[in-house]
Amino acid sequence: MLVMASCVPTEARPSASATPIPSPASSAARPTVAVAATIDSSRHWYLLPDGLRPDSTEVVVTFASDPRATEPTIRLRATGAETRLAPTGAGNAWSAALDVRGAAPGEHSLDVVEHLAEANVAVASKPVIVSAPEYVVWTLDFEGDASSDAAMTNTADIADGNKIPMTIMWNPRVWTTTQVSGERAEAMMAWTKARVAKGDELSLHLHMWTDFVRSAGITPRTAPSWAGRADGYDVPITAYPESDQLALINHGLRLMAEHGLARPTTFRAGGQFANDATLRALAATGFTADASGVPAGAFGRLPYPWTLKGDAQPYRPSATDANKPGDLAVLEAPTIGGNTYGYDTRTIQPIIRADLSYLAPAGEVAPTRRAITIVSHPGTIDVTERAAITALFNALAPLRYDLDKGPLRFVTLAQLAQAWR
Repeated sequence: MLVMASCVPTEARPSASATPIPSPASSAARPTVAVAATIDSSRHWYLLPDGLRPDSTEVVVTFASDPRATEPTIRLRATGAETRLAPTGAGNAWSAALDVRGAAPGEHSLDVVEHLAEANVAVASKPVIVSAPEYVVWTLDFEGDASSDAAMTNTADIADGNKIPMTIMWNPRVWTTTQVSGERAEAMMAWTKARVAKGDELSLHLHMWTDFVRSAGITPRTAPSWAGRADGYDVPITAYPESDQLALINHGLRLMAEHGLARPTTFRAGGQFANDATLRALAATGFTADASGVPAGAFGRLPYPWTLKGDAQPYRPSATDANKPGDLAVLEAPTIGGNTYGYDTRTIQPIIRADLSYLAPAGEVAPTRRAITIVSHPGTIDVTERAAITALFNALAPLRYDLDKGPLRFVTLAQLAQAWR
């Protein structure tokens, strides 16, 4: 088991005005004596490439004097790959992004190499950990009804306090009903726009409210339903044929555009009910990811259309069976991390234990990439649920990559789709 001390990294980046490093004409032009160096020890964890920009992969090296003539590099000993160091602009501090491609997950040695007249010399070394990345996606579903300012404030405070990006799943039904006032809809949209401006993701979430369905020009249904309501909220999108599902998705996108919201690329169906027709409709409209999938079971009166395992990982589904891998251009990111609605700090403990069981233990390398999607609702997060969600995120903190404690990164659903290409 690999266990490393951790601390929050303080890192320097190469100066945008750094001058190119001149190359000596021959080895004879190189120095004969190396320059002493020390490697910044604030980061030990590095992730295998996933197409995303990690929080930091920079290595900072401080030299006793200007090392320019020795053409210093950093080298991962296991692969032999060298990366040129460049001045940061801060004294004799130089930096480079560590290249870990080709390295097996595990503990490795990092060297600072200087190129001298007669040999290449490692002047400093330190141990580093290379791991496959692990991910948590926190999705926030607007249900199409009113969310209070207090609940949205609690939601934002959790995200900001824990430095966790949100995937905010907007529900355009608020513009097709008299049950949500124009003032409340505007407040919810303003909150969402402000969060997107801070870097959170805008996504789409649809429930089959009868007024929303009717506004799309489709005859609404009230059955089947998972709770026996009469307003369509609990009718799965799968109750509608594929042509209607496509029309409803496009209607939602059109309403968002009309109200100045950017076009989302990720989706979740109400109640987590989706099928192959839903996924085909999403692919046809250019969506990149769906988070409707859940482990096999039932919700209320209805069995889920999903037959996935409890720890199911993201996959590209089949066009004819949403539960099987295939070639649809949509990533299915199953929501295996739980739904925080109605929990307190005591009752959420089983969810915490389950989520931790899906990931590499604290201090250990992840041999393969893993992902967890969690769902909450910005309209329900009161003080009690806020404490439960905070307890969940605190339990994941010892695994966090941005704290240099492990391989776990919090990302948006769109980022997960990019990383899982």
